[in-house]
Amino acid sequence: MRNMSTPKKVVVSAVAVAVGLTIGAAIALWSAQGSGSGSSQALEAETVTVTAATGAADLYPGFADGDVFFTLDNDNPYPVTFTAMTPGTVASSNEAVCPASNVTVEGATGLSLAVAADSTSATQSIADVVTLASEAPDGCQGVTFTIGLTLTGSQA
Repeated sequence: MRNMSTPKKVVVSAVAVAVGLTIGAAIALWSAQGSGSGSSQALEAETVTVTAATGAADLYPGFADGDVFFTLDNDNPYPVTFTAMTPGTVASSNEAVCPASNVTVEGATGLSLAVAADSTSATQSIADVVTLASEAPDGCQGVTFTIGLTLTGSQA
């Protein structure tokens, strides 16, 4: 076997020294830690919009099991399920011949009205909560009643 020439020995020695110094420097570095605080912020929930929708015409004088129809528009990034409804003001599409006072609406509990995140639901309904007075005049035929609804629920 041949001996290495002097310039090659110098290069090999220089590389060995450089590697040794690098390892030594890495071992000599001090460790560090950090502490303090970061932040995260909760979004503000958007109100789900309830919009009247056309459903089956099921009211007649004295009928107490009418349904209310609507859609839900949820702009929140999470699904919502409503479990209760409180009725509000009732309006008639023809107040002159069939005043809204001919209609009463009951609240409802035990519901399960779901709307997905960032979506509008298909038409939904709450059954058996609308009553048309037994003395409602003939003018109420074909009239649409718009019913204010307050729905209560939570993130699903």
